[in-house]
Amino acid sequence: MNDFTTGSKYLISYIHILAQQDVPGLIAGAAEGVGLGHAFLRHVERCHVILHLVDATSHDPVADFRMVNKEIMRYGNGKLAQMPQIVVVNKTDAWNEGSGEVWERGLKTRIDRESLESKLKDVMPHTRLMWMSAKERDGVDDLMGRMNVFVKKVKSAK
Repeated sequence: MNDFTTGSKYLISYIHILAQQDVPGLIAGAAEGVGLGHAFLRHVERCHVILHLVDATSHDPVADFRMVNKEIMRYGNGKLAQMPQIVVVNKTDAWNEGSGEVWERGLKTRIDRESLESKLKDVMPHTRLMWMSAKERDGVDDLMGRMNVFVKKVKSAK
C-alpha cells in the first residue's frame, strides 16, 4: 500500500475495491452548467453506480433527492439517466430522542422515518433504499458490503 493514510482503517480495507467520487454542491440548473454543474456531472459519468446520500435532517429531504436526480437525468446524452442508483438516508440517529452532542441541538428531522421512506419510494426509479448513521457507524458496514457487491455486479454486466 502507498503512503495513503486515514483515520479509518475501514476505509483502507475498501480502497482497492470501490473507487468513490463525491459530488458536493450540485444545485438546481447544474445540467445547464449552473455553478460547477457540468464539471461535477462530467466526473459522475465515469462511475458505475450513483449513490444518493440523503440528509434526514434536511428541510425537505425528498425535494433534495428529486432536484439532484432531475439534474442527473437532464445532463448530457442520457448516460447518467441509465446508471443504476442507490439511495441512502443518513443521520438516522437524529430520530433517536436525546441523542447527539451539544452542537447538534436543533438538528432535527422534519419527517418521520416511515413517511420519508414512503415519499422517497414514490419518487425513486428503483427500490434500492438504505438507512445509516455515519456518526454512529450504524448501517455503514452493511452499505459498504452491499455497494461492493452491487458495483461488481454492474461492472460484470457491462
